[in-house]
Amino acid sequence: MKCFIRSVLVLTSIFMAAGLLVGASLLADYKADFSKSLDKGWSFVREDKADWRLKDGKLQLLAQPSNIWGKRNNKTENFLLRALPGPASTVEVTVDFNPRKEYEQAGLMIYLDDDNYIKFDRELYGGQSCTLVLESKAKPKVVKKIPFREGPLRLRLEIAAGKVKAMVKAPGGKEWTTHGETTLPGSHDKVKVGMFALLGDKKKPRWATFSDFVLTAGK
Repeated sequence: MKCFIRSVLVLTSIFMAAGLLVGASLLADYKADFSKSLDKGWSFVREDKADWRLKDGKLQLLAQPSNIWGKRNNKTENFLLRALPGPASTVEVTVDFNPRKEYEQAGLMIYLDDDNYIKFDRELYGGQSCTLVLESKAKPKVVKKIPFREGPLRLRLEIAAGKVKAMVKAPGGKEWTTHGETTLPGSHDKVKVGMFALLGDKKKPRWATFSDFVLTAGK
């Protein structure tokens, strides 16, 4: 009898430990490691290996000279993306980029295809700004633009119930500024999320630096 009870207790402990491990894995944040190579799960749209790099534990994208605005613009390279973990997700990244050419930009993207996406970026748009754009069925629109000082920005997109809320703050800051809200450009299992840099200056190429990328389910 004692042996039976001992066996039951051992099995119970094993199952509890396994359950804790599974629960922890489901709740854990994905934190990108840009120190050596890209983690499994990342993929590029139209990769150009010469225009991206990992440096000092951060991702750098060269701002592409092309655009993605509207139906005619569909050849921009090096969107680095990965799948959402579920219908409710939160993604954050710090982008360090000081654009000097009008509409030059870098930031976060939720991407279905070139005609259906969300861009949330640091941009030179009538001055240093933070801009939220939705393009749906090749019809783009600026959801909201707010002026923001030069320097790095912490960008955040909260996804839930088919809606996307954009938030921004200075890295290390305590308060998020709610930027705007729009509609997810496709079902959560079809879109991907990641980083981009575009409308760069061919004569004066500039790199956008991304760090502390975190993707979380259920927040």
